[in-house]
Amino acid sequence: MTYRVRRKFTSSKFCIDGQFCKVFMEPMDEYRPGFYTWNVGFAVGKSNRQLNDWYNRRKNKRARSINNKMTGRSGIKAIRTAFQKVLELRWKIEPGDVIVLDCTSGNSDKQFRAWKRWQQKHQDFIINYSTKEYFWYRPPYPEDPIRKDFNIIPIVPADPFLDTLDSRYYDCFRVQLKVPNTDLSMGQITDLLSPVLTTGRFVEMPT
Repeated sequence: MTYRVRRKFTSSKFCIDGQFCKVFMEPMDEYRPGFYTWNVGFAVGKSNRQLNDWYNRRKNKRARSINNKMTGRSGIKAIRTAFQKVLELRWKIEPGDVIVLDCTSGNSDKQFRAWKRWQQKHQDFIINYSTKEYFWYRPPYPEDPIRKDFNIIPIVPADPFLDTLDSRYYDCFRVQLKVPNTDLSMGQITDLLSPVLTTGRFVEMPT
């Protein structure tokens, strides 16, 4: 019997200056066998219903009014808090899955520049400048060679807000040998785990 992970829509609501804010994260396409793309949306509105209408692309006045002013009255304050929520929610996806933050507001250039301000401190987010999108892959990456010999056990790092570069990559998961009771020395296990440190971050742009 094959165990299949079920990807579930998730969201996080918060309030800033009396406004309703919401970050949405929804599984979309299987960009590789077993690995999924997650769409991330963020908006500020007058009610939870208005925010849901906007995310579901309803053709009504409530949804259209958000497109003209994605951050409401709070500007960069709302974007900063939303990015923190994304950093929390990203640990709900499966290892090798990718979240995509696209800039699709009425002022996409402004939105793109605002996200980039926070990406500079989290350079494990990859930028596609032509499509104005940000990508983040949950370690271990799809092509990480450790997947050949180990089962992956996802964990949330002690500090979920840090980037996942360098040695922090290994703080995001634990491994278990696929063949039980295999007698491997610590040196052999280290050799199996070490290739990712030399390959650098994964930079594939899912389509």
